[in-house]
Amino acid sequence: MSKQSELLTTKQLPEITGLSASYFEKGRGLGYGPRFIRVNSGGRSGKILYRRVDVENWLSDLTCEPQGGADVQ
Repeated sequence: MSKQSELLTTKQLPEITGLSASYFEKGRGLGYGPRFIRVNSGGRSGKILYRRVDVENWLSDLTCEPQGGADVQ
């Protein structure tokens, strides 16, 4: 499996992003955060997985350019 196609659990995301697992748990219901995969298993709510590439793309989309105009001293 390539690094980009690597599947991650919610518990692994804080290591990559610095955000808590609960941030991602809440985000799934409220509509924010990276794309995820829900693997249904016999009628249960299912296991949640994230493709590393989706997490990296999401982080990239959040990247901001510095605002110009003020000198930093």
